[in-house]
Amino acid sequence: MIYVTGDLHGFVGLSRLKDWNEGRAGDYLIVAGDFGYPWDFSEEESAEIAWLESRPYRVLFVDGNHERFDHWTARPAEPWGGGMVQRLSDGSPIMRLMRSEVYEIDGAHIFTLGGAASIDRAYRTPYVDWWPHEVPIEQDLDQARANLDTVGWKVDYVITHTCPKRLMARTLHPALPIPGLPDEQLTRFLDEVDARLDFKHWYYGHFHGDRDIDERHTLLFERIVPIGAGVDG
Repeated sequence: MIYVTGDLHGFVGLSRLKDWNEGRAGDYLIVAGDFGYPWDFSEEESAEIAWLESRPYRVLFVDGNHERFDHWTARPAEPWGGGMVQRLSDGSPIMRLMRSEVYEIDGAHIFTLGGAASIDRAYRTPYVDWWPHEVPIEQDLDQARANLDTVGWKVDYVITHTCPKRLMARTLHPALPIPGLPDEQLTRFLDEVDARLDFKHWYYGHFHGDRDIDERHTLLFERIVPIGAGVDG
């Protein structure tokens, strides 16, 4: 089984997994961005990571905007599941599903593209708790097109951190979309993917809510759902 959940934000969301008893050996749990580990390399964090690594299921994630990107910039990439991944540390079962990749996981083809803009950027310190790497660049989008070309623009599932621009108003309702964020190139690209790609279901996080936006797009935060299902089943 593959399960999907929303932003973890490190220890903030760890209780969600400690209360979850459905994951079994051979299963996968994919976090839709803002995984949040590692962050401060503290003794407490090391214990939390060790607990995650000891789970019978394997934890995978796409990156969000609140990640320690200097750590991931330094990590090597390796092939896995038909795409490239980065391990949390050497030998760790926890892996980052990299931007623009198409994986085959438990028989399902999954397109991944992490990243988004932080709306709280003004309150963060560059290269301490904010990194410009949070937003994909044009090269990432070109690579995504190339990888989707190889599979004929057909996958089973999509997992991103943010959503297509056309879904922004419905995702944020009753709040209004925030104009002028530096990830508009990304969200417009996700519009392109949404229009061209043949897929069954799309999952994303970032907006701290749990609901089905429509029959094929699901916003996740605290809920953990089997891939293919929405929050309403």
